[in-house]
Amino acid sequence: MTAMTSIVYYTGIISLALIVSPTLTYAQTSFSPAQKALAHFNKYKPIIEKKNRSIVENPKIAVGDIDGDGKDDCIISFIMTSKDGGNAIIGTGAAIYLNTGTDMKVVGAFPHFKFCFYPDHIRNQVIYAKEYECSPPYMHIIRERKFIYKEGEIRLIP
Repeated sequence: MTAMTSIVYYTGIISLALIVSPTLTYAQTSFSPAQKALAHFNKYKPIIEKKNRSIVENPKIAVGDIDGDGKDDCIISFIMTSKDGGNAIIGTGAAIYLNTGTDMKVVGAFPHFKFCFYPDHIRNQVIYAKEYECSPPYMHIIRERKFIYKEGEIRLIP
C-alpha cells in the first residue's frame, strides 16, 4: 500500500466511524425503569380517571428491587381528586411494575389499607411508606410503614 492509499483508506475508516457512531450511541441508550413505568402509567391514567370519575394527580415513583431478581422495579403512587375541583383527596392508588429486563410489566396494585400512605422508597426488597393523616391538609406524617412483595401480593410488615 502506498502512503497515499493508506491515507485514503484510513480517512474512509474514520469517516465511516463518525457516521455510524451516533447510531451506535442511540442504540445503546440506557433502559430507565422509572421512565418506562411512568410511560405505561400515563397511557393507563385516563382509564383510572374515567373509572373513578376523578383526576389523577401527583404520580410519584419509588424505584428498587421488590422481587429479588436484582433488577429495579417501580411503584407508582398517585392521588385522585374530584373533577369538580377542591383539594379533597377522593382516592389513592399505587401500581406495581416489575422489570423484565427490557420493559416494565404492571403486575397489580397495592391493596387498600385502613390508613393513608404513599410508598417512599425501596431498599433490600422492603417497600418503605409514609403513613399520613387522611384529612386536609394531609401534611402530618404519622409514621413509617413497611411492606413486602411476596407471592404476587403486597403485604404489610407488622
